[in-house]
Amino acid sequence: MELGWVQLISAALGGGATVKALDIAYQEFRQRSERSRSARKFLDDHLDPVLKAADELVGKLRSLAESDFKSLHDVRQGSGIQDRISANTKAVAFLFAILWARIEILNRQALSIALSESRQGKSLQSFLDCLESKRIRIVDRILQRAIGELMIKDANGILSTNQFITFAKSYAVDAEVRGWLKPLLLVLSRTSHTYERQKVLQYGVVVHAFIDTLDPKHLVTRERPSFPNKLSRRSWRDLNYRVFGRYLPFVSETSKYIGPPKKSAARE
Repeated sequence: MELGWVQLISAALGGGATVKALDIAYQEFRQRSERSRSARKFLDDHLDPVLKAADELVGKLRSLAESDFKSLHDVRQGSGIQDRISANTKAVAFLFAILWARIEILNRQALSIALSESRQGKSLQSFLDCLESKRIRIVDRILQRAIGELMIKDANGILSTNQFITFAKSYAVDAEVRGWLKPLLLVLSRTSHTYERQKVLQYGVVVHAFIDTLDPKHLVTRERPSFPNKLSRRSWRDLNYRVFGRYLPFVSETSKYIGPPKKSAARE
């Protein structure tokens, strides 16, 4: 009977300690390879819905950026937040909520999977960490997850997301839903102000880079131009040094998203 490679090397080197060390190394190699295969298969099966939700959001944010978010500035007067927030703003909030719901579903399904064992999984985790980071996220991390949970429906153990009509009805009749959504809606409704507008634009840049990196051939997403001309000097600096310099150093061709250095934007 032919000997395996571990036995052959052990026979050549001799000694029980050598045999044990080589066996341990081989078992670790097998386990690592299996974890990597599991992570890749999981992403092949579950990443597409996240990418599609991200793609819809980026497409909408790019359209809004071109008009400086003017369609969100139609704020009606009323006694409650449901009266003051425009229908356009609610529609954009829905796209954010769907993305966060898809991320929440992915996180739940990946509880037993070591995503970082694959290269793609490492990139995904870096993007998710970045999108929840203090300087990039639109709302508090817990609020983001809560809004995502509001959009999830469970049909016999199969998780999916609600349609817009369900979202709109829930918002109209449920004060608790309105309470969870209020911080997001207020940010979106204030995009006539530079701070809130740039905050949303920075978030959109990260989601855009996420799409291009996780779906480089755009099999489930669209390849889109970005909106670097709409970024302020401060946003350029934050994205260049903090986001792409620290969180996402593996993203190539960052000039697509932020453009060339803006005047006075270089690190002091």
